[in-house]
Amino acid sequence: MKRDILILGPSPFNRDINYAGGQLTAISNLVEYMDRESISYDIIDIFRSAYPPPSNIDKIKMSFSRYRELKSTLKKRSYRGALVFATFGLGFWEKLIFSLTIEHKGVETLFFIRSGHFMESVIKKNYNIPIKKFLLNRLSYIGHQGGKWEEFYKKIGVKKDKLVKILNWIEIRDYSREFTDNTTFLYVGAIVEKKGVVDLFDVIVKHSDLKKYNFIFIGGGSLLDELRYKSRDFKNIKFMGWLTQDEVAKIYERVDVLILPSYAEGFANVISEALNYRLPIISTDVGGISESVIDNYNGFLIKPKDRLKLYKSIRRLGESKELKEKFSKNAQKILYKNHSIDNNSKKLFELFNIR
Repeated sequence: MKRDILILGPSPFNRDINYAGGQLTAISNLVEYMDRESISYDIIDIFRSAYPPPSNIDKIKMSFSRYRELKSTLKKRSYRGALVFATFGLGFWEKLIFSLTIEHKGVETLFFIRSGHFMESVIKKNYNIPIKKFLLNRLSYIGHQGGKWEEFYKKIGVKKDKLVKILNWIEIRDYSREFTDNTTFLYVGAIVEKKGVVDLFDVIVKHSDLKKYNFIFIGGGSLLDELRYKSRDFKNIKFMGWLTQDEVAKIYERVDVLILPSYAEGFANVISEALNYRLPIISTDVGGISESVIDNYNGFLIKPKDRLKLYKSIRRLGESKELKEKFSKNAQKILYKNHSIDNNSKKLFELFNIR
């Protein structure tokens, strides 16, 4: 039996997943598109909880189990193409081996690393990755999300003709946003050090002039309890833990600015979500984010750990309703230009001559 595409990533049909990471959201949107366009697919679920993370031994056991499932699937069915979502560390090697196995079966594969921590780890090693370069160049396609990714891949020696730029896709919603003189800032993501939440928290509590603004943190992680305790005397700071997608959507509707101070990202899903709600954005310039947050156009781009510019950006947007309105209108332009699921999914499937 032949199907159009095989996808390796967290499955939207897995009811045990307790939070919607970027890969899961991307695949969920893609599934809706494929169902609508009558594109046939199989998904091999490679979800692995990061909170708390499993031990390396458990990771290896899971990898062997998934590899057997992949081999069995490839024996029963053939595909016109495959899409593999990858991360970093052991996850990178697992998905790379899976992708090479799929290629060995004659199925062209788009290998899509969506974790900025992969880029970060390679840069720290001064780009010295000859084995990774050799193996990556054996795949048909390497997907990336623009921004710093294309330069990064060229630097590590991935051939130019293998690189495919596909920006984050999302179902664009009709939305009209209004701003008041009050300002509420939102952070959505893991409450861990590498997401820059400590920088953001310290800026908020250090500057007394920010007390007139509200700050909402959505997400869980190793620093949640500590920061929640430290914020107990600040009525303008709320740590809400992980919420359902419907609960997050309601909060997006009542906030005014998204803040993402992360040290590393592929392309954070919260960026396209914030654009979908026409929010101005303050973000660090990491991964592919500069494709969709243009400094002083629809938000502010800052360097990781630059607390001074983070503070100044919060102040500028907090105190100016006019600036928020300007950035919001520009956010809508970028949303339609860069993140339409129809345009980006069409580009993906055209690689494999699927519709």
